[in-house]
Amino acid sequence: MNALIRVTLALAAVVICPSVLAAQVQLPPQPAAAHASAGLSRLQKIANGLKQPRGAQAGSVNAVADTTQSGPRIANPYRAYPPSCLAYPLPTTPVQPATSFPMQLYTRDSLGNAAPAETVTITLWRVACSSSGNHTPYNTDGGHNAALLMRIDRDSTVDGHGDVFPTFPSIYSNQGNTTGNLVRAAMEPNTVVSDGPYDAPVIVSTTYVLENYPYADFGFTYFDYDFTLVIDPAFDSNCTGCQSLDINGYQPTQGDYPAAFQNVPIDGYMSSAYYDPAHGGEGFLVDVYDNPGGATRTVFAAWYTYDPLGLPFWLVAQGSVQVGSNAMTGQPVYYFTDGGFAGDFGATSTLHNWGTISMSWSDCNTLNFTFNGATDPSVVAQGPSGSGTRTWTRISDINGLSCE
Repeated sequence: MNALIRVTLALAAVVICPSVLAAQVQLPPQPAAAHASAGLSRLQKIANGLKQPRGAQAGSVNAVADTTQSGPRIANPYRAYPPSCLAYPLPTTPVQPATSFPMQLYTRDSLGNAAPAETVTITLWRVACSSSGNHTPYNTDGGHNAALLMRIDRDSTVDGHGDVFPTFPSIYSNQGNTTGNLVRAAMEPNTVVSDGPYDAPVIVSTTYVLENYPYADFGFTYFDYDFTLVIDPAFDSNCTGCQSLDINGYQPTQGDYPAAFQNVPIDGYMSSAYYDPAHGGEGFLVDVYDNPGGATRTVFAAWYTYDPLGLPFWLVAQGSVQVGSNAMTGQPVYYFTDGGFAGDFGATSTLHNWGTISMSWSDCNTLNFTFNGATDPSVVAQGPSGSGTRTWTRISDINGLSCE
């Protein structure tokens, strides 16, 4: 791991090797034949990996445990970014900084016959993820997290045509003292084995997220660190038409990745308990869930706190935010009276307004909130009151679905 570093640059972006700018070469018959014959062996290699016991992975990464027990599984330890970073569908429009270049891919027709190579545009860019400083199998230094996306764009005149089409290249990485680490390109994030497999048809322009295979002998790439990405369209011994790209470690700045320094959009990954480590016994229970229609989310927060006498007191807030919002602002806060223990009271209790609260998350583990309110002295003579700003810490993830 000592060989894995993040290079600090004024603009930490995906950088293309000078060789990539060289003129493209039509795939000659021999490499084209090599590509066609390699497809079956690649599929067989993946099939063999599926049959192997999932043992220890490079860098002390443990596999997903095999079990016959029903219910949720542990989080995928082969992942390359926080699960909270991406969801399906992946973005179709690259954001800067990005690197694009033309490349010829092995092409065939619908009958399986080789055709003249089609030139596509390949674009690489990063999506900033929440960065709480957690040390994870893919983030060993606790630095910033990102996901690395790759898009293959066909020319608009042939995009979607299935009579003749390019095929997916072989992708691997060289990192530190390891070479030939197979990279899988998944169209759906947060999966374990989904893949844009070698030699698969590329009918429409598609975005992929670069991930790791869950097989011990396929290698492991730390995508937030320096590495070389090799895209091989022919898969022959001479690496005909290969593109080799040096990709710098992810070190975002306000200028190139402003999203890395903004509050995190509010979603279900924030659901948890939060507290001040210096003052145990008080905290927030937060629940975020989607509303029908998919345009808004409901945020419910229960603040279990104390009155001036030191007796327990609950304050609650509930409101809706637009999907993508990174703050809930000026939400009314309430408290209840006329209740009883274990349902030992009438049909309803009485709702009272306490004040307001605003909530945001600078990262998935850090809740920032501002409050202002007081109890009605005619209802509660000595209830909690005051105003201020606090920063509290997430106690744990929910079911291993890491928001980092």
